[in-house]
Parts: sequence; structure tokens; C-alpha cells
Amino acid sequence: MNIYDFAVVGGGLVGSAIAYGLAKAGHRVAVLDEGDVAYRASRGNFGLVWVQGKGLEIPSYSQWSMSSASLWHSLSEELWELTGVATQHQAPGGVHLCYSQKEMELRQADLTSLAKATDGQFDFAMLDHEQLREMIPEIGESVTGASWSRWDGHANPLYLLRGLQAGFLRCGGTFLPGSRVRRVHQSGDSFVIEREGERVQAERVVLAAGLGNRLLAPQVGLHAPLVPNRGEILVTERMRPLLNLPTTYLRQTGEGS
Repeated sequence: MNIYDFAVVGGGLVGSAIAYGLAKAGHRVAVLDEGDVAYRASRGNFGLVWVQGKGLEIPSYSQWSMSSASLWHSLSEELWELTGVATQHQAPGGVHLCYSQKEMELRQADLTSLAKATDGQFDFAMLDHEQLREMIPEIGESVTGASWSRWDGHANPLYLLRGLQAGFLRCGGTFLPGSRVRRVHQSGDSFVIEREGERVQAERVVLAAGLGNRLLAPQVGLHAPLVPNRGEILVTERMRPLLNLPTTYLRQTGEGS
């Protein structure tokens, strides 16, 4: 049985990102992935790389989000050069649409508070109907205005997943698709991960199994009270370029959908 430096349970976006970073740093890493039968968040992900509004109650989260957003371009370029996979990342700024003057006022108050809490690092602008129409000519009359931030952008989560997994393999990682991990337990100074017909040993384990962590976390003394959160995303047919920047309700992918 091979012994790895790290075993990552779950090959979705979070697990693949962590595994790619660890493999790039020279560690021996194995990813144990259930496969496409798993409830992948990347398949139901809207694809925003978003900052505005994050951290209203915890400003440090906003600073973390800004740091992350600023690193996205270099990550996309890195994955493209390494794997030939384009994440379709764009950072033209983004807008949050408002449908009443009251909503505009509340939005401005929240974002002003966030800007102050981050010592002005987070910045934004409020756009009235006509200013917004210059950016998005197709908006309807029911839209009062919007908040806009230069920090915001979007990417394709499916291509990102493909790029991270390809990059992980190019960096020498080991990808182990198969059945769901059923048991994780400590054995001396390492851990043993068990699933049907297979056992993997690693010095450290990363649990990135999504809802599966509800069963796995307690096995290593962790508490992960996760619950399903059902949302809904509608995907249209491909059409001509319509939106040149993302909104919190609607965005257009690189393929036109």
C-alpha cells in the first residue's frame, strides 16, 4: 500500500484546488473521488468571482475575498499554460440590481459600512437607471439602479474543475476514482482511508467530500453539521453576446448560454 503525504477525500472544486496546490508544492498527494455520481457543487455553481456584499458582518472575510479575486487572473493564466484549459475568467466588474429606491438606499448603506470596515480597500459605486443602461442597454424599466464594484468577475466552474484536475496530474498527483469513502481512521502517525476494495494510507487527510463530511468528520474527531441547500439555476440556449459583465442574478458564459 502506497503512503502519501496527503490524501484528499473528494475531487470537486475545493478538493481539486487543495490537491493542485499541494502537488505543485512538491507533496505526494492522492485524490479519492467518488466520480460523477457525486453531488458536485461545480455542476450547480453560478460561477461568480464575487466580492461586493461579502463580509458585511465579518469584514475580514471581505478582505479575504478581495485577496482571492486579485489572484484569479494569475491562476487562470497558470492553468492555461500548464494544461491548455481556459477557465473563461473575466473581471470586468459586476453589478447587483436593485428594483426600488429603498433597495438602493439599503444597498448603499451596507456597502458604505463595508468600505469603512476595510479602511477603503473595498470600493464601489451606485448607478442610477441611466448610468446602468450605459453598461447594460437591455435592462428593463423595472430596474431602479445597481451597485457596481471593480472587484467582481466570473468564470466557468466546469472548466475550472477540469483545469485543476489536469494541473494536479501534471504536477505528479495521483487521482483515484472509485466508490465512496466509508471510513477514515488513525493508524499510528498516519491515517487509513477505506472504501470498497481499497485502502489508502497518508500522513495527513483533507476532507473535501461535501455532504459526505457529515459521516467522515466525526471519525477523526471533527464536527461538520452540514445540511443540503437546494437552489435553482436556469441555463438558456446559446445566444449572441448580450451581457458584457456579470450580475448577481444573470450572467452569460463564454459559450453564450
